[in-house]
Amino acid sequence: MPMLMLKCKTCGEVFPGIYLAEDKKEDLVSKLTKTDIPHLCSRGHENKYAPEDYMDWSSPE
Repeated sequence: MPMLMLKCKTCGEVFPGIYLAEDKKEDLVSKLTKTDIPHLCSRGHENKYAPEDYMDWSSPE
């Protein structure tokens, strides 16, 4: 399952941002066209992320 990771802008923790089903790769484009999506890291820091903040850490096919 492809996953896009985020890095907390406050503490630097890397955490999952978006998981995509294998057959739903087109969802990636629609999800990332929304800017300033808020996410909460495990330490409680809430930050907003733009599409360029997401890192693709999925394994190559």
